[in-house]
Amino acid sequence: MKKTAILVIIWAALVISASAQNVLHIHHDGAVTFDKAVTEIDSITFQNDNAWFNNVDNTMSFPLTEIDSITFSSSSAAAGDIFITYDGSNVTIVNPLSDAGVAINANNGAVVVTASGHIADINYHVSGSTASGSLTITSDSQYNLYLEGVSITNASGPAFYSVVDQKLHVYLSGSNTLTDGTGNTNKAAFQSKGQIIFNGSGALTVSGLAQNGIHSDDHIKINNGNITVSSAVNDALHCDYFVMNNGSLTINNSGDGIDGDAGFVTINGGTIQVSSSTVDTKAIKCDSTLTINGGSITIIHSGNQSKGLKSGQDVIINGGTIHITSSGGTVLESTTSGNDPSYCTAITATNQVVITGGDITLTLPSSNNGGRGISSDGNVSITGGTINITTAGAGAAYTVTGSTKDSYSSSCIKSDGTLSITGGNITCSSTGSGGKGIRAGGAITIGVLNESDSALILQVSTSGERFTVSSGGGGGWPGGGGGSSSDYCNPKGIRSDGNVTINSGIITVTCTQNNEGGEGIESKAMLTINGGQLTVTATGDDAMNASTRLTINGGTTYAASTKNDAIDSNGQLYITGGFTIAAANQTPEESFDCDNNTFSITGGTIIGTAPNGMFSSPTSSACTQHSLKYTHSGNNYIQIIRNSDNAEIMTFYVPSLSGGGGGWPGGGGSSSSVALIFSSPEFTAGSYTLKYGGSVSGGTNFHNYYTGATYSGGSSKTFTVGSSFSITSVN
Repeated sequence: MKKTAILVIIWAALVISASAQNVLHIHHDGAVTFDKAVTEIDSITFQNDNAWFNNVDNTMSFPLTEIDSITFSSSSAAAGDIFITYDGSNVTIVNPLSDAGVAINANNGAVVVTASGHIADINYHVSGSTASGSLTITSDSQYNLYLEGVSITNASGPAFYSVVDQKLHVYLSGSNTLTDGTGNTNKAAFQSKGQIIFNGSGALTVSGLAQNGIHSDDHIKINNGNITVSSAVNDALHCDYFVMNNGSLTINNSGDGIDGDAGFVTINGGTIQVSSSTVDTKAIKCDSTLTINGGSITIIHSGNQSKGLKSGQDVIINGGTIHITSSGGTVLESTTSGNDPSYCTAITATNQVVITGGDITLTLPSSNNGGRGISSDGNVSITGGTINITTAGAGAAYTVTGSTKDSYSSSCIKSDGTLSITGGNITCSSTGSGGKGIRAGGAITIGVLNESDSALILQVSTSGERFTVSSGGGGGWPGGGGGSSSDYCNPKGIRSDGNVTINSGIITVTCTQNNEGGEGIESKAMLTINGGQLTVTATGDDAMNASTRLTINGGTTYAASTKNDAIDSNGQLYITGGFTIAAANQTPEESFDCDNNTFSITGGTIIGTAPNGMFSSPTSSACTQHSLKYTHSGNNYIQIIRNSDNAEIMTFYVPSLSGGGGGWPGGGGSSSSVALIFSSPEFTAGSYTLKYGGSVSGGTNFHNYYTGATYSGGSSKTFTVGSSFSITSVN
């Protein structure tokens, strides 16, 4: 009885020590003769040369002569399961397939398995600990590896090496550690010639002190498990392509994180965390398509010219949560044509970046001087998702070669090709000098014709000042500003070297600079507004600018500039529809400016305010709609226009602006005079009453334009509009 009690205590200790290994196996003559879940065994007793395995329902006995060993694992064992247990330099091996072509040799902790019997799906159960061992498996068929609480360190080679060009399923239970040493001349601490597929709920920590952490000559797939690469000199994971469906992957690395090489990377789920501080590293990269459909990805990379997500072809984001902090700086690389900047960028692709969904936060702090949140050598397309990008780094000028100067600055989104934003909730904020919100070398398209404006919310802001690229003019990018012979790198809210077309969306662009150069929306070709709700303000330069033609066909637009033009076309200006308010604040700037080129109004409602009569006059021969212009010299007056039927066609609060000249109405010399231009389809031939100086109550106020309000008090003046389509002045 005393012996039995002692054995029960021993059994309890075994159960506690094997809590992570929940299946008991009995081995005899190299085979597993019995396995049972630990929870189904109440006790073990030894009596009369027998072992009794007891539970509530039944008792099973085995002669002690039939028991070679008792082991524990996380799964039931088949007759062909092989068990390898490390204990320092000693290794216990249970090999029921020794007569079937599976040879296992152990020498001071180094285990070499050679399977030549064409037996598929052999299960190798590995546990225990060794500080100077290894496991190498060569097989003519695919097999399964069960890591069940093992710790292997091999200073001179891989901790685990699968010399099999076939699929390897790895099942994780408990806590497992694989470490190589600086003397490893192979590719990784965990190395396989074939595919590696991770499963299970356990953990694996890998340290690659010589080259890679985990390496496959084929692909790596993570279906489950908690995998950590605590260090790797080169890549944490290197493979021909990579897929993650679930589980977690944590990488603390001195080299690249996940390297899909010439293949693709696809992330469908799970959690990925990558931290790297080395110059010119990539957290997740491949030469083919990088696709994110789900999961949670957190990347912190601080090395100069490093990248968060990088694809040699396309980056496609359809879902998931992505947080990337890119704090590295810009490096000038010497090329055959001179210095060329290389940036620290959160997301970059050689071909295109496509975003259809997901929750994306990209942070580029002040240490990132010139980097990009999203960058593509080709095109960028965003149709959905929530995207928040901030850049804070200052730009800088540099010498390309000889006397040729150039500059770089940060951008939230930059495309060398076309850029299309048609859906989602996007916020871009750039606070560094010369910083850009959205920048494209080709055309920019925002929104979809006839789409609901609520399908796209776009907010862009910049607050950094321009900086000098070269004094005295010449060279450099981008073009200078402010009428100076010097060349500047200018901050921009939305800037395209091609056409800009806005079709729909709720769009807010805010540029707060003290000096010139900080324009809200700029097109170096044509700017066209077909729809949307736009609020564009700039304190240092034009709110909106087009180099060749600016057309407003629809939408609701408020454009205001403190020190420059509200709406400026260096070529023609066409208004065919929509509702537009343009507010300039300072002489000699204009509400609508087209440099005396064609100013055509054939539809829509416009209200423009500027000091001292500063606006380009509509071209009578190009207009089919009447326009009214007059000058107001009082301070902050409400203006209301009623037709002969006493119907209100305009109620507007005219602000006090800086400037000189003018009078009320039509001249008289006041330092606070405001010129107003108004045109509407309702403003037709007939008699009108202009009331001013009164007050309004109720209604809705849209940037000083009232609808549904009640007007009272003030003075009045009557005037008549003729039948011809012309500009009418109130005298």
